[in-house]
Amino acid sequence: MSRVKKLRAGAALVGVTAMALLSSVAPAAATDGVTGKLDESKNQNGYGIIISGFEKPMPTKLFGFTVGDSTLNTYCVDVHTPVVTKDHPGYVETGWDKHPQEGSSFNKNSAFINWVLHKGFPATDLEKLEKASGAKDKLTKEEAITGTQAALWTYSDDVKINRENPVPDNKDSAADVLAVYDYLTGKDNVGIGAAPKPVLTLDPAKLTGKPDSLIGPFVVTTSASDVSIAAKLPDGVILSDKDGKELKKADVATKIQQLDKYEFYVKVPANIATGKVEFSIAGQSEFSLGRLFVTQDAKKKTQSMILATSKTVKLDANGVAEWASAPAAPQPKKANNELANTGASILTPILIGVVLVGAGVGALVFQRRRRA
Repeated sequence: MSRVKKLRAGAALVGVTAMALLSSVAPAAATDGVTGKLDESKNQNGYGIIISGFEKPMPTKLFGFTVGDSTLNTYCVDVHTPVVTKDHPGYVETGWDKHPQEGSSFNKNSAFINWVLHKGFPATDLEKLEKASGAKDKLTKEEAITGTQAALWTYSDDVKINRENPVPDNKDSAADVLAVYDYLTGKDNVGIGAAPKPVLTLDPAKLTGKPDSLIGPFVVTTSASDVSIAAKLPDGVILSDKDGKELKKADVATKIQQLDKYEFYVKVPANIATGKVEFSIAGQSEFSLGRLFVTQDAKKKTQSMILATSKTVKLDANGVAEWASAPAAPQPKKANNELANTGASILTPILIGVVLVGAGVGALVFQRRRRA
């Protein structure tokens, strides 16, 4: 096993031919395609809260959300659309600029929403959130969920909390819920830009060459750390840089920084006429909070969800290098000095001429004898 050493970052990425695969994530589309489903058994409830535009308390929840074989958490960022779980096709990730609710405040406030997710519960534990918000009593999980969800709705749906009676069924928690809400929507919220998605791409995924050459470059673009290359190398074949220098085991400690690009080659000696090298590139990256998920079926609307927890995932991409000797040049045809065969022998007109000449001579002799 060899690992790629950081090379010049100037190698251009032509196109994505091997998308990063999340080991616990099922892809539905090339870029915006990670899918997930709500898992009601993993929901954590907050309190019902009164917000502008609604007469009755709106329930607040930290939803269980299954992505592949992992369970994360999400909040709702679409308060005017009900949650549908029965016979629903599930969710698909999309960009922040593709929130499905027309006229939603999500787009213009997405950075503030991201700040709430990072500073609210559960990204910030109860003890730290209690101290940051100035809650007067020991902050409970239900209060933290309620205040965080209310803050998210303020930015995603332009609604305000009812300050006079925010949690009518849990009046003793009103002060702490308001403390969390005010902290998350106050002057400290300066916004956080979107975190880059986990990326590990290889371009191209396959190259061909010939013996006694460098096959490449293969360009790795990634946001992952601890990136390594594992390859099945025939004797004499090595992974190298652009100068043919072998990537040695000392390169194992190399960590690829966010979105850097690296290039490497497969160096083939002259004595291996044909062959093939298969290799895999692996790394780890954070599947971060703030990722937006919307319904997969536009006809079955449901609340849009945003990740409230993060998870480290494995990324990988696979590649192939093949080579073969150039075919032998065809031998030149020998010169043919014979006349072309046109279908009739050249002896025929010669024989006819001889016969005619012979007949003429015979006739002349006959005439002379007759006169004599």
